Amino acid sequence: MSKDWLDQLVGEWTFEGRSVPDNPARRRTGAETVTRRGAWIVIESSDGARFQLALDPATGKVTGDFVNWEDPHLWTCDGAVENGRLHMRSRGPSFDVEGEETDYDDVFEIVSADERRLTGRLVGQDGQWRDFTVTNYRRKA
Repeated sequence: MSKDWLDQLVGEWTFEGRSVPDNPARRRTGAETVTRRGAWIVIESSDGARFQLALDPATGKVTGDFVNWEDPHLWTCDGAVENGRLHMRSRGPSFDVEGEETDYDDVFEIVSADERRLTGRLVGQDGQWRDFTVTNYRRKA
């Protein structure tokens, strides 16, 4: 992977997100700013979430972290581009069983120069990956 893949994220975006399965009460909309700060890509959204991602040129891997200001958990993640999508994997509190942890995968996908998607996935109690959120982004004109 080259730094150019992360640079595709840079810009001003609007977003619409939904839970999976879709629950109208959990839909969200907002704006997001993605900037390059040295080696890091910083993704800051109007709903209080922030990703920081950086490519390690020695390994070709991406490292980073995620914070949502309403949640006390600091997520650390690492990943790489697989089949054209950036997979950022982490481990954190389970949605299904209180007090347990599970694996997560945030999948960044470039749909076009002006559209991208982020799908949040986790490993359920059955050991299978399942989507729990999908957010679609459009570049501001």
